[in-house]
Amino acid sequence: MRAEFAQYGGITVMIPAAIIIAVWLRYSNPWALRAWLITVGAAYTLVALSKLLFKGWGLSFQHMDIAVLSGHAMNTCLMVTVASSLVARQFNPALRWPAALGGVFASLWFSAFCVAPYIHPLNEALAGAALGVGAALAFLWRIEATSIKVSRSFIGGGLAVLLACALLPKYNAEVLLNRVAIGLSGADQAHQAPSWRADAPRRTAE
Repeated sequence: MRAEFAQYGGITVMIPAAIIIAVWLRYSNPWALRAWLITVGAAYTLVALSKLLFKGWGLSFQHMDIAVLSGHAMNTCLMVTVASSLVARQFNPALRWPAALGGVFASLWFSAFCVAPYIHPLNEALAGAALGVGAALAFLWRIEATSIKVSRSFIGGGLAVLLACALLPKYNAEVLLNRVAIGLSGADQAHQAPSWRADAPRRTAE
């Protein structure tokens, strides 16, 4: 059950979530939209870079048992934390930070008990979660003094779209990342599991 639940942290659901938040911000405050795009772009770049370095060259943080940063954990912590705060502040601005903290705890639980151990080892899941939480809190801090007004119809429409995306077959970008990593590094094939991990044959670096 938790293994299946973990798939909702992938790009099939979370990229639409990022787009929905961007639409909310576009019609509320263009400056906040720019800050959001920078935040999402930076977080995704770091995750993709960690995967390309490992898949292409085998570079990793062996002493920390981290081959790559978990995209599922980063996605969930970033989107859930920011969306929770934005929605809460439309009903009561005083709830924006309590809602953000609730999103942090919920997404950390998801990372530790759903993403790990089914998609990533615990350390990789927590590393991705730390990136997502840090990016989310930095974004919310940047827009703290900014007026964000999202109509309830926009919120409802966004949640409806997100639910529809959650019902679609789940995809990930691993095949594309493998091809890019091979093309950049010149390796015969992408690294899939670190040789130093005892259970390497059973896990791949997704």
